[in-house]
Amino acid sequence: MKETEEERKKARRREYYKNNKEKCDAHFTKWRQGKGREKYNASCRKTQKRHTINNRMAALTHYGGEPPICACCGETITAFLTIDHINGGGNKQRKTFGNHPSRAFYVWLKKNNYPNGFQVLCMNCNWAKGQYGICPHQLNKKK
Repeated sequence: MKETEEERKKARRREYYKNNKEKCDAHFTKWRQGKGREKYNASCRKTQKRHTINNRMAALTHYGGEPPICACCGETITAFLTIDHINGGGNKQRKTFGNHPSRAFYVWLKKNNYPNGFQVLCMNCNWAKGQYGICPHQLNKKK
């Protein structure tokens, strides 16, 4: 079986650590106690936030047009918009995504090539639909 490049890198790292254990341990101890970890974590948080915003906007634009708009009431302020499961099941799916369900959901949508069955709703319309089965805007339209 052929060894991949990643496996070769891991083997080299293990070998280096084995031959330089004291030096590596001292470096990582210093790094953990110093500012290195804080800077790294802050940088990771900024990158994650940027990716989440980009993935969210891509999903909103795909399902809600350019600019995204609530399918029920016409709200256009993106801070108020969210993705709705047209046939329900959002709560069940959210529980499968672990600690960061919204971030994972937007990535899932992208990886699955934005499947059918979703729409853009504002938070109010989405909440009302989840609580009452229908948004009050739709009740008013039926009268």
